[in-house]
Amino acid sequence: MSLRAFILICLIFLGYCKESGEKHLTIFTQSIGSMLVSEIGDKTFFLAAILSMKFNRLAVFTGAAGALVLMTAISCAFGIIVPTLLPRFYTAIVVTIIFYFFGGKLLFDWYHMENEGDKEELKQVELELEELDKKLLSSHKILDPENPSEGQKTNLAVVVPIQQIIWQAFIMTFLGEWGDRSQITTISLAAVQDADIVFLGCSIGHIICTTIAVLGGKLLAHQISEKTVNLVGGIVFIIFGLMHTYDLMTGNLD
Repeated sequence: MSLRAFILICLIFLGYCKESGEKHLTIFTQSIGSMLVSEIGDKTFFLAAILSMKFNRLAVFTGAAGALVLMTAISCAFGIIVPTLLPRFYTAIVVTIIFYFFGGKLLFDWYHMENEGDKEELKQVELELEELDKKLLSSHKILDPENPSEGQKTNLAVVVPIQQIIWQAFIMTFLGEWGDRSQITTISLAAVQDADIVFLGCSIGHIICTTIAVLGGKLLAHQISEKTVNLVGGIVFIIFGLMHTYDLMTGNLD
């Protein structure tokens, strides 16, 4: 999909939201916002950022964004099922608690984090990608067992097929996203809001984050302050929790 077509779809949807009332626009923006604060500085964000420094950026974007959109669809499907197992009022209570929990957890991490964080997520991703490099070098028979350092100098982007790059980005992103905060948030939103709007909003949020990661690369990954990300994310989730609390108190659950 071209950027022009993507923008056109967004404009059409915003027009639909305007015609159908502010509620749909609120759900839409809440879905995008929750993904932005969940994904920026997350493991899958760093994964896309570092992979894009080594391989074709479009291939990395295609694999990572495809995995995130698929995970969003699966999460929305789970969210649709939840209200069939639990009354809508109690589902809304659980979702509200989840938002408060995520907000409190992020603010707790922010308060107890040093000014210069260790960037554990980034370090973990770098270690995983080092292992991936070795496997790719070995599979393409350019890793010298006697002198691995020479093999490491080979430009992987030249020898690794585009489809393999897409597949690796897809698999690593999909597995990294399973059970993540953004997945739980998507399930929660889809359980109490219109799942189709949640799907579109969360998908756009993921695509925005992946685009930032791919274009910014590793340099951006190192510049991101995890402490600031935790603070902003915590505040946003608390605000979402308050919004859902208001809906519960006023009975505005439809």
